[in-house]
Amino acid sequence: MQVRKSVLFIVYWHISSWKQSWVNIVSLFTNHLNSSIMNIVKSINISSFLVGLAFLLLPAVLFARDDASGQTTSDRIINAFYTMETVYPQQTLFIHIDKEEFLAGETIWFKAYLVNATTLEPDTLSTNMHLNLLNTNGDIVTSLLLRMENGMTHGNIHLPDSISEGNYEVIAYTDWMQNFDKRFYFNKDLYVFNPIEENFIRRSDLIRNRRFNRQLSRLEEQMQFAFFPEGGNMVAGLENRVAFKAANELGAGVDAEGILRDGHGAAILEFTTLHNGMGSFAFTPEPGVEYTARVRFANGEVKKVPLPKAESRGLLLSALQSDGHIMVSVQSNFDPATPELTEGFYLLAHTRGRPYHMEHFTLDNRAFQIHIPVENLPTGVSNLKLFTAGGTPVAERLMFINRNDIQDAVVLDHETHRTDGEDMISINLALNNFETKGSYSLAVVDASHPERDYRSNIASELLLFGDLGYRIKDPGFYLDPEAAKGPAAADLVMMTHGWKRFDMENILNNKFPEIVYGFPDGITLRGTVTPRSSARKTGQVNVELSIHQDDGIEIYSTTTDEDGNFSFTNLFYDELFMAMLRVDSRHDRRAMEVRLGGASFEAFQYSKNFQSRHLQVTSRGDDWERVPRPETVLKRRGIIQPRTAGTPSMYAQVDQVIYFDDIRDQYATVLDVLRTRVRGVRIVDGQITLRGPSSLFFTNEPLFLIDETIVSRSAFLGVSVRQIERLAVMSGPQSAILGARGTNGALLIYTLRGDSQRDITYDYVLKGFHAPAESFEAKIHTDQYARFDMDRTLFWEPYLELEEYGEFSVSFPSDENVRNLRIIIQGIDEKGRITFHDEVL
Repeated sequence: MQVRKSVLFIVYWHISSWKQSWVNIVSLFTNHLNSSIMNIVKSINISSFLVGLAFLLLPAVLFARDDASGQTTSDRIINAFYTMETVYPQQTLFIHIDKEEFLAGETIWFKAYLVNATTLEPDTLSTNMHLNLLNTNGDIVTSLLLRMENGMTHGNIHLPDSISEGNYEVIAYTDWMQNFDKRFYFNKDLYVFNPIEENFIRRSDLIRNRRFNRQLSRLEEQMQFAFFPEGGNMVAGLENRVAFKAANELGAGVDAEGILRDGHGAAILEFTTLHNGMGSFAFTPEPGVEYTARVRFANGEVKKVPLPKAESRGLLLSALQSDGHIMVSVQSNFDPATPELTEGFYLLAHTRGRPYHMEHFTLDNRAFQIHIPVENLPTGVSNLKLFTAGGTPVAERLMFINRNDIQDAVVLDHETHRTDGEDMISINLALNNFETKGSYSLAVVDASHPERDYRSNIASELLLFGDLGYRIKDPGFYLDPEAAKGPAAADLVMMTHGWKRFDMENILNNKFPEIVYGFPDGITLRGTVTPRSSARKTGQVNVELSIHQDDGIEIYSTTTDEDGNFSFTNLFYDELFMAMLRVDSRHDRRAMEVRLGGASFEAFQYSKNFQSRHLQVTSRGDDWERVPRPETVLKRRGIIQPRTAGTPSMYAQVDQVIYFDDIRDQYATVLDVLRTRVRGVRIVDGQITLRGPSSLFFTNEPLFLIDETIVSRSAFLGVSVRQIERLAVMSGPQSAILGARGTNGALLIYTLRGDSQRDITYDYVLKGFHAPAESFEAKIHTDQYARFDMDRTLFWEPYLELEEYGEFSVSFPSDENVRNLRIIIQGIDEKGRITFHDEVL
């Protein structure tokens, strides 16, 4: 007889799991009391926090069990999910970028949407977002720190004329996201064209581009194939549905067909791909028989791929969506009297980490079936998880639920007219079913082609791929209501992927993520004061921070702990700003020095993927010249001649010496001196290079030395100009004395000798929050877009101001070269309802 016990989930979710969640919160705060978890506490509104404590404490008293061992399996599962949602809430980040192809000299315009990964409501906890633009060498070309407000921020990245043509990747994340799987950072591939690079590209870069293309070609030609049994297990004696994926090594799906044969070579069935290299078939494997598929790919390559071995004693979880229900089936092929079967199983259905259905059941004649109404589940990826009575996960099946509740927009009318001698386009639009306020961005693009575009969008990322941590071609296709194969193809995506947000077994065993990063509010500067020649602890030392602004100086002060650690928090400054740290150089009659901890940057590696393109610049152009890249090189300035010989140097031959006696009061930082006094120096995006007489350009920075000791760039730039006697410059043949390390030249600082200064100051040039451009502006000639058959942005608005009923109007300049007017609207409201509209007028 089949036995079922359903759970009334809303009540159970909010009552039964309170106690264990509170236990987990206490444990979390205890384990991390002395770590950065305290930053989270500081960032939480105290009144909200106290209300939350009362909300948790009362049920913990009323419904407490003696201890955790008294919990049922369902308690453990529900409590684990509740703890993940309430104590370890995850985030999903989407960035609307105006387009995907750019020209050197253009500007990338973007708007970021940060939401709670479970509810999809705008996330209000995080205030800082990090955005990096990565090239194929893994170098960070641009790094921005952006301040978020109510889960939103926007900005722009200017691409210099000298940027190399090629593939780039946008990677973005918050501090809190660093505590979890890096696969859930936001990633977006872009391509930048530079039509003049061929005229100044270096030989080493040509070699690198050719090597990149060869590697890309090999990966494109190498095929891979995999089988994915439904539920994760092949079970002998039962009909199994098996999905498969054919792709190249870049992950791009490819067409393929094959024949499945048994161990004697007899053909069992034929199969072929349905969409993007994916397909499926159904058959009943016999016990003890091994099966092999002979797969032929579209390029003619043939592979033999073994089918996973069928279990002689296993469980088969299958599901089908039809007529507004998910029909779930669990079957077994072993003795019904087995204790594992008599104790029963638990079936859990959760979406984005929040359970919506849980059922305890036993098998009747080795089978169990249930219909779950789709209306009980939200749009998104639902995970059907099968557990044993003891709580061990044994099978999993993903289902994509599409309730067609993505909010759309409609173009009411549009016209071209002439105003003040300029051609203008005006568009009137409205959001469908507009109910609550939200945040929306608009890009109007002169599209090179009128065909529908299936690139990633806010709906595909938040609803479909946000929990998979996986890139797939044309993600928008699976949400297109007009795509006939869309639902079947989406189900194949579900069968060929797993749910990756967190590890189920870990959380069931109370192994939760380690919290290292919190929710910093503003910029935090951390550092350490240490004695120069003493083993004793630093003790408490006063530290003063001065921030120099155009309208004056702001001063902050703090005291170190006994180990000399200090921090300044809640700093809000934009772009580059100058900071000065001052400490008592003779505290407790001991000489002190300061080390400022730099910002912790993630190390990224560019991974070639199916969106990577072959690089176009593989040979020199007809107008190639041996000239530096077209970037600003500072002009030479007059050098004040020294009045004294100064401190002797082991490097007698230098190219330039700058004495500070006459200029010490004219400059605030070492960087100012480099910019205006040093010949041949180039400073681009904070990187310093020297142009010596024997070479025209360098790829790396020079060697930095203080009193003939090699130091880091930050330490070099941090020396106060009041402590410098002179600065020496070595480049070209003069730097040969430094060996291989001096290939790129050297900058040497010689400090003042003696103990004439009691207070030591350290000057830093720091990077603050990104200050976005006030308005959209395009400066590229239209003929360049036609040459590369690429889109151009005509209008960008990161924050649409909606009128009553969700209507809005925009006007922008136009010209006779507009080909196809494409409108892209993306956004989300305060309830987590997603808006996406993509239309070519």
